[in-house]
Amino acid sequence: VKEHNGTLDKYIGDCVMAFWGAPTANEKHALSCVRAAIDAQRAMFALNQDRALENTRREQENPALIAAGKPPLPTLPLLALGTGINTGTAIVGLMGSDAHILNYTVFGRVVNLASRLEGVSGRGRIIIGEATFKDLERDDPALAATCVELPPVTVKGIKNAVANYEVPW
Repeated sequence: VKEHNGTLDKYIGDCVMAFWGAPTANEKHALSCVRAAIDAQRAMFALNQDRALENTRREQENPALIAAGKPPLPTLPLLALGTGINTGTAIVGLMGSDAHILNYTVFGRVVNLASRLEGVSGRGRIIIGEATFKDLERDDPALAATCVELPPVTVKGIKNAVANYEVPW
């Protein structure tokens, strides 16, 4: 997020919420966000390759440990990352009050749709909304040409099915 000039908003369970274009304007905010998501997926893939090698090493070491009366080394779980991205106008700024929690954050319909697209993404996928795709077509036509249009999806809180695309990484 930081490498691509995004704003890290908050952690929600195992979710990271971030946004682009505020507090610093960024004409290519959608492209920056998509590139951050691609980098994150590639980093997760590399981490999982290292974990798989370590698991192989542990599996080879475990028979000797067991024979020596020691507990076996547990295998490391492989991790997955799903990403939902949406572009549009949102409310951003300091929300709350001095008497309660005060956060610099973003909210609005476009933010909710990004969250819903993350839910659609599952494991190892980057799903973007139509507005994000249109910005990619303008700012990086080569990247946009690699995106795969998916069937429109119905998500909670939005009456009509929404267009969405998968970004290969």
